[in-house]
Amino acid sequence: MIAAIVATVASAVVAGVVYLGRERLGPEGLALALLRTVAFGALFLVLFNPGWLRRAAPGAPTVLLDASLSMAAGGGHWQEALDTARTLARGQGGPAGTIFRFGSGLAVFDSTTPSYGTSRLRDALEASVARGGAVYVVSDGEIPDVATLPPSLAHRVSAVVLPRDTVPNAALLDVVMSRRVPRADSIAVTLVIGTWGDVDTAAAIEVFVGERRLLRRRLALPPAPGTARRSVTLPPGLLATGSHVLRFHLDVANDGESGDNERHRPITVTTQPAIVVIVDPADTEGRFLVNEMAEVARTSVRGFARVSSGLWIDMGSFSPVGEAAVRAAARAAALLVIRGRDALGLADGAAAVWYWPAASDPTTEFFEGDWYVTPTPPASPVAGRLAAAALDSVPPLTGIVPLVPGDGEWIGLTGRLARRGADRPLLVGRDSAGSRTLTTAGFGLWRWVLRGTAARETYRTFIAVGTDWLLQSEAVRHDAVLTADDVTQRGVPVAFRWHDDEVPDSAVVTLAGADSTFAAVLHFDAGGVALVLLDPGMYRWTARGVRGAGGVTVVEGYSDEFHLRRVTLVASLSESAFQLIVRRAREMWWLYFLAMAALLLEWGWRQRRGLP
Repeated sequence: MIAAIVATVASAVVAGVVYLGRERLGPEGLALALLRTVAFGALFLVLFNPGWLRRAAPGAPTVLLDASLSMAAGGGHWQEALDTARTLARGQGGPAGTIFRFGSGLAVFDSTTPSYGTSRLRDALEASVARGGAVYVVSDGEIPDVATLPPSLAHRVSAVVLPRDTVPNAALLDVVMSRRVPRADSIAVTLVIGTWGDVDTAAAIEVFVGERRLLRRRLALPPAPGTARRSVTLPPGLLATGSHVLRFHLDVANDGESGDNERHRPITVTTQPAIVVIVDPADTEGRFLVNEMAEVARTSVRGFARVSSGLWIDMGSFSPVGEAAVRAAARAAALLVIRGRDALGLADGAAAVWYWPAASDPTTEFFEGDWYVTPTPPASPVAGRLAAAALDSVPPLTGIVPLVPGDGEWIGLTGRLARRGADRPLLVGRDSAGSRTLTTAGFGLWRWVLRGTAARETYRTFIAVGTDWLLQSEAVRHDAVLTADDVTQRGVPVAFRWHDDEVPDSAVVTLAGADSTFAAVLHFDAGGVALVLLDPGMYRWTARGVRGAGGVTVVEGYSDEFHLRRVTLVASLSESAFQLIVRRAREMWWLYFLAMAALLLEWGWRQRRGLP
């Protein structure tokens, strides 16, 4: 811009010298100099092409209406939100705006009952701010991603918050239980219950399988607002062998929102546990081994510990068991884990055995000291997965059993005494005629769990890798190419996952609900995940031509949106929406016309005066 002004001023000076100094044309020369100055000024503007910021007129407003389930839940103001959105869309005398519904996605406006299972504002704002004009958000304020909104998205947005009224409400927030249990075992269930408003101090929990009620138990509710954990136990023998879906219902007298009172959980009842851990004698390593294996393995795990001569206890219930029960469980197990001695000879004939020698066994020879795990495991069937673990972050082992691998055996992990000297085997495996065994040579792995964080995750990876290899992936990991979520909340899509390396573009699954059967086309993303939004209910699904594909998925009527949550969006009113745009000189067509007209007038005038 400055260069264009300087060039124009210079052109005016030159024109003035020519017409007023050399040719002495007086007032007529002043007019000719002005024409030349205008022509050259316009040309210089087009040549240098400066820009000007100007304020654009505000466009039509965009209204984002929160259509998550919380808007129509107990204490919500859905009708008021609809009226507010319509009023804001009409604008203040300007063009009419557009209303969009947002939640887990963005959709065109309609007045039907909210259905989204979550409220994500960021994606909706990113799609709306580029439209120009004011942006309004109408919500109850319970939006979890407000803290992640960048200032560039929020500075031109006005929020109208209609917070929910507090109504009496008791919600069954979570149900924690084992996914797989032996038929002879009881089922321990932990319930997480939340309360709000003037709700009763007591309730009843009911457990159903289908329409058959298995249990009804009175529970004390926490003072509102509050959260508490309650435990119930289903006695053994209530469920037949096989897969079931348990329905948990919280029965409260004066409940203002019943949509968060029911949860579903799948469970598989087996004749015997898939994994049996024998700890002889009982020690710290065995206790940690049973606990962590029960969390890592996606199958039933049962532990037995010998606490004195001839006295065994069940490590889950701490009740005494007979030696015959221990033998029966060990014979039926797919994987037998022996910590310490095998005085009962349980390993004979077992298809998969994992030996964990114990220092308390007087017959075991071992070397004490600080044995550090070598971060890079040697080549073995488990090396790939162990290499991904944080082996350099675990504390040292307290001792090691000297092992010499024989023919057909491989070393999965090694360690060094005080990080010096030769590597000693810490994990040795063998696969012979379909019978697989592992031997853990180190003592003190339980200290990895106590260290927590990365060390505990390394221990869990160690357990998972060994169990997975011993069971040949059949009992720990689903062998199907295509799997689906067992349970999802209302308004949340069911995730179908493709587990093979080559992910197809799409697949077709058939879903059979209570009233209808229909097909859904799965479109997988780069990670092999496809999402399907389903109404609440139980669905049996199959995929023709896909190995092992099929199962049951349940969409709960429950949603976290139903109970009161923290209001994170604050009502605000931004400045009038406007845009600053840059306009360039070359975009002004009249500058070309002005330059041409001024030059032609000057040339014609000079011709009439007889000037060259």
